[in-house]
Amino acid sequence: MRETMDIQLEDLPNLADRLERVRGMALEVERLPDETYAPIGSFLAPVEWFSLAAVVKTTSNAHAFGLLVESRNTIAASALIRMQIETAMRMFGLTLVEDVEEAGAMLMNGEKYSALRMRDGRTRLVDKLLHQELAKLYAWVSEAYEDASAFVHLDRVNIGFKVTWLDSGGYYNLNGIDRNRPDEQYHHLVDTFYIALRMTRDLLRDFLQTRPQPAERQAALEKFRAEGRTLGGGQVTSVRPTIG
Repeated sequence: MRETMDIQLEDLPNLADRLERVRGMALEVERLPDETYAPIGSFLAPVEWFSLAAVVKTTSNAHAFGLLVESRNTIAASALIRMQIETAMRMFGLTLVEDVEEAGAMLMNGEKYSALRMRDGRTRLVDKLLHQELAKLYAWVSEAYEDASAFVHLDRVNIGFKVTWLDSGGYYNLNGIDRNRPDEQYHHLVDTFYIALRMTRDLLRDFLQTRPQPAERQAALEKFRAEGRTLGGGQVTSVRPTIG
């Protein structure tokens, strides 16, 4: 995958530090809802549950990515970059619809994401459109998405990536683990995953800023209890959703 000029990223000296940076960003994403989806007993709208799904998908991807890189499973690690970009794309897509609450309800009722439409009422939010629109904000997205997609699908990249050319000819490694690949050859892969996480964090943070804040949720909860009603039906959350 090729780095584009708009990416600003501190150069770290080794792979271990790069993986630790990924873990730190994943933890930031995990903690994002803490200051919004509170207090205990708060109601969550369907679209807010969808945003929690994006948090879980992100932290799950980050955990798996670290394990895959450490075990030198390069192809599977590369495929996770596409999965993470797609997670960010689907959060971003909520900014393109006319009614975000309706969109969230549709998604939580089992509708496919491509059933959502842009504000023009006609254009469906398919993946190609999503990464093209997101690339207007993050210029590197479409290139990274397409590059990573080659590792998701059974593609010739999966062949060329595993060939080592020797004096006697080509050696094709059929093992899924690249045991002899040096740390340095993972630096760019890990950095690309990190910037996908960072983009996801920014998109989730922007979304959460549009939602009712804890004081408003507390007032709604107190009113609800004063009316003698009972919480239930999957409409509540704890102050801190626990991941794992």
